Amino acid sequence: MLEWLFGRRKQLLKQEITAEEKSLLERAFWQAPHLTAPQREQLIRWVRVFISEKTWEGCNGVEITQSMQWSIAATAGMMVLAYPDWYFDKTATILVHPRPYRVRVDSAAVSNNPILGGEFHRAGETIYRGPVVLNWHDIQAAVASHNQGHHLVIHEFAHQLDMINGPAADGLPPLPGNVNEDSWRSQMRAEYEVARDMVGQGHNILMDDYGLTHESEFFAVASELYFQLPHELREYHPNVFKLLKQFYVIDMALTLGD
Repeated sequence: MLEWLFGRRKQLLKQEITAEEKSLLERAFWQAPHLTAPQREQLIRWVRVFISEKTWEGCNGVEITQSMQWSIAATAGMMVLAYPDWYFDKTATILVHPRPYRVRVDSAAVSNNPILGGEFHRAGETIYRGPVVLNWHDIQAAVASHNQGHHLVIHEFAHQLDMINGPAADGLPPLPGNVNEDSWRSQMRAEYEVARDMVGQGHNILMDDYGLTHESEFFAVASELYFQLPHELREYHPNVFKLLKQFYVIDMALTLGD
């Protein structure tokens, strides 16, 4: 099985890049023209593998199109440009709803607190070794602009990166060997606490409130800002920017023009 998988990947990676693929990438997300030519070529080849290996399912009437696949795959691929062999292998299926969708949460699943049970709207969801659930309406809003720092694909795939180390997302992705894990974790945790304290004191910050609910959400929301509003993140949360740069390696502030 592995021999077939890696053989298939090699075949996809060595194929010549077509004009259609270049065009699909240009339209997939607004950052694409800012990447270097080698980065775009690497990303196109990565997207081929990602699209080929995932099961794509439209929900509630959504028909999966090629442009949808490229927008989702290329955005996820941009996040791992420094890790070209990472294909989110624990994610087998991508589910796409037309809009934020309703889910029923059993109160027994949330600490037996009936107040926490009921129906909720969700923009997306990440399940360990399960599907990544997205909605096309929210993705479209981020394809052509920085969208005030929001990007559903980046958010959910940041959770996937967070869970490479295990099923409990804790805000700590697998770091490069030259980065001290204990130091990185303690610094990011300190930034999380400072942000919570500032909001508690009535200050407005760049990070939205959802990013302050848990360290895993802080990492996911900060990742959205890193790729969507890197200059603002560097200005208002410089240490968060520095820590994410240590992980993602690609300097998005420099990529998008300092």
